[in-house]
Amino acid sequence: MDFTIALTKREIERAAALQARVQLQDISLYKSEVAGAGRPVGAVEPVRLDAEVESEVEGSGSTGVDFAVTLRVRCDGVLTFHINATFLARYRFADQAKPPAKTEVEAFRKGHAVLAVWPYLREFVQTITARMGFPTEPLPLLRLVLSEAGKQRKKGART
Repeated sequence: MDFTIALTKREIERAAALQARVQLQDISLYKSEVAGAGRPVGAVEPVRLDAEVESEVEGSGSTGVDFAVTLRVRCDGVLTFHINATFLARYRFADQAKPPAKTEVEAFRKGHAVLAVWPYLREFVQTITARMGFPTEPLPLLRLVLSEAGKQRKKGART
């Protein structure tokens, strides 16, 4: 994982439109699974983790929308373990008169929901690996960037 979220300019605009109409209600651990081969016997240098993140709409209604953001971490080397953790981000609509467009929800799911949950996922992984006795590097911060596809379309656009 390169720890960036790439969105097109249009996706960024659609996510921002929804961001203006929702309020974050809460973020909570939804489910988790952790397994490891046990504490290392000897000294081990901190290891880098392979990580994969995904998000999905967990529920949507007239009052709000819930996003499930899952992080899968694997280490298959000197240390062997995996961590799967899903946090639920619950957003409530400030103005319930206008339901969000599917494109707004989809763009928000890809970017804003993941960014909101990321600190909780980072802390969970760091804490659980420490409790398991595994020396690991902390997961880096996520960045939101304009996707190459969005940049190329802008360059090739006709006026």
